[in-house]
Amino acid sequence: MKYSKAQIRYHWISFAILVVMVLSGLAYSYDWIDTGSMGLHQVGGQIFIAILAARIVARLVRPVLADEENHSRFEALTARLVHGGLYLCMIAYVVTGYVAASGLRDPLLVAPVNQGFARSDMGELFLEAHFAIKWVLLALVTLHVAAVLKHRFWDKDSTISHMALNFRKE
Repeated sequence: MKYSKAQIRYHWISFAILVVMVLSGLAYSYDWIDTGSMGLHQVGGQIFIAILAARIVARLVRPVLADEENHSRFEALTARLVHGGLYLCMIAYVVTGYVAASGLRDPLLVAPVNQGFARSDMGELFLEAHFAIKWVLLALVTLHVAAVLKHRFWDKDSTISHMALNFRKE
């Protein structure tokens, strides 16, 4: 299994942006910071949309197949299901978040959806879905991290090296 340098960078940039998104979302929800957290959340979300689109294109251009020689069928299938679930959740998460943010008084969005729609019952459903999807996404990220830790400390194999950042010039 070999990821391209671009795929590895997109992975870690996505991780960093998601950390910012989680923190800014929590800051907004729990009033940790008086102003700016929702703006940061919206801007971060739009950057995440661009990175996610690049990730998907990179994945379609250069598919990565599970290393079935070194992993059981169960592990390979589980990896495919978790990765597929992560991509589906991330797509659903940005779509629902974008619609929900479009309903704000002054959204910091490049092209907000119709504010009437965003503030309608359907828009409220998008907001509720956004809040619900975060738990599914958290569960999938937890499974993903648990698998990384299993491969690193239990199996002691090289799986983690497939997504490691390499700062050496080549």
